[in-house]
Amino acid sequence: MSATTTQTSQKVNDEAFGERLSNGRLKSEYYEPIPPDHFLPKPGDQILDIGIIGSGIAGLAAAIGLIQSGHNVELYERSGFSNEIGAAINMCPNATRVLSFFQFNFERPKPTTAEEMRFIDGSTLEMRRRMIAPDFRKIYGAPYLLYHRADLHTELKKTATKPRPRLSKVAKINLLSEVTKLDLDGHITLSDGRQIKKDLIVVADGVRSKFAADVVGSEENIKALPSGTMCYRFLVPTQKLLDDPQTRHLYNTERFTMQIAAIDGERLVWYPCRSGDVQNFGFFVKDSIVGFEDEAWNIPTTKEAFMKAVGGLHPDLQAVCEKADDLKLWRLCSRTKPIPRLTRGRVVLIGDAAHPMLPHQGQGGGMAIEDGAALGVLLSNLRSKEQITNRLQLFHDLRIKRVSAMVIFSSVGQDEHTKISDLARPHVDGPLPTNPQQYHDFNFTPNVIRDAMEILDKHRTSGRL
Repeated sequence: MSATTTQTSQKVNDEAFGERLSNGRLKSEYYEPIPPDHFLPKPGDQILDIGIIGSGIAGLAAAIGLIQSGHNVELYERSGFSNEIGAAINMCPNATRVLSFFQFNFERPKPTTAEEMRFIDGSTLEMRRRMIAPDFRKIYGAPYLLYHRADLHTELKKTATKPRPRLSKVAKINLLSEVTKLDLDGHITLSDGRQIKKDLIVVADGVRSKFAADVVGSEENIKALPSGTMCYRFLVPTQKLLDDPQTRHLYNTERFTMQIAAIDGERLVWYPCRSGDVQNFGFFVKDSIVGFEDEAWNIPTTKEAFMKAVGGLHPDLQAVCEKADDLKLWRLCSRTKPIPRLTRGRVVLIGDAAHPMLPHQGQGGGMAIEDGAALGVLLSNLRSKEQITNRLQLFHDLRIKRVSAMVIFSSVGQDEHTKISDLARPHVDGPLPTNPQQYHDFNFTPNVIRDAMEILDKHRTSGRL
C-alpha cells in the first residue's frame, strides 16, 4: 500500500464543544433530560384511541411516544410477524436522544459505535482519507450508535408492548391485520371485512404506502421511483474475516471502523454491528434490475451475479464478498420531491410513508423516531377531541421543513451539496450545510422533544389551542 494520507475529521468548531449549540441554544438547557412521564394525562385530559398502520420502526416509535402521553394504541400489521427486515442501521444523536426519553434499553440490542472512518481505493486499497470520529455525546448530548436493524426493531417492540418504570400502559400489535381502506375521519377497514373506528389514524406503512395519497390528496409524486442505484446487502461474522489471512488486515484495527471502498462510481461500504461481532456490507452499483417495480427490499439475486458485479474490486475485497451467505438485493427508491402535507382530517403520515429517503445521511430511521416523539408530545394533555386536527397541524408545522430538507440532502453524498442546494433552499431557514461538520450540526443538533414541547406551549399561551 502506498504512503497513507491521514486526515483527522474536520476540526470541530470550538463552540460546538462549549455551551452554545449551532442553533444558538444553550446546551445545558436545550438538552436537559425530560422525564418520560412528563406528558402523562392530567385530570380532565382526553385519552384517545389511536390506530397505527404498520409496525416497523416508525409505527413502533409512534406507539411509544403516544403511550407516554397516556393514549390507547393499537398497531395493525399485515404480516404474520412484526420483525424488521434488513441489515444494519444508524442511530444518530438526534435519534438516540429520543430513545433515551423512550426508556429504550440501549445495551440489549448490542450496539457499536463508529469510532473511525476510512476511505480507500476499491481497486488498490490505497488509503485516500481517514477520519477519527468526534465525541458525539460531548458535542450533541447523545451517542452515535450502529445496530442490526432486526435487533433495534425487537427492542422497540419490547419498549412499546412491555410496562416501563412509571409507565404501565402498553400498545397492542395485531398481526395478520391488513388495512385495505382508510377514511379521513378515522375509520379503517381490514382485509377480513372488519370496520374499526379510531380517534386518530397514524399511517406508518412504509415506502410503498397505500394511503399516502389519501392524505396528500393526489397520486402525483407519491409513488417512490427507482433512483438508479441498487445495493447488494449482506452480513459476515467478524471472526470469519479475521480467520482468513487474505481479509484479516482489513479488520484488525483498534477501533470500530466504518470503511468505504470506491471504484468507478461504485462503493462497497461496511461497518460493525452486534457489539462488533458482525460486519454489515452494502455494495452500491447502477440499477440493472428488470421488473420488480413494486418491490424495494427483497429482490431475488444470485451469488454468481453478485461476484460478477464486484469483479473490479481488489482481490482482498472480492474475498470478503465471497463470504456473503444471506445475500439481499435492495433497490433504492425515492419520490421525485417531498410531499406538501403530512396530515389531513384525523390521519397523519410518518416515517417512510411520509418521507422515504436514500441512505446518504443515515437518517431514515432517525426521522421516523423523531416523528414518533413529536406526535406523542403534540398530542399530550388534550382537553377535547376537537383539538386533534389543530394538534396535527402543529405536527405538520414542526416536521415538514425538517423532513423535506432531509429527503433532499439524503439524495446525494455530503460532497455533492451543490447538486441540491436550489431544491433544499425553501426547506432550510438558515445557511445550507456544505461540509460534513455542517451536516452533523444540521442533522444531530435538534432536540425534537423540546422543540415539540415549546411549540405546544407557545400555542397554548397564545390561546390558539
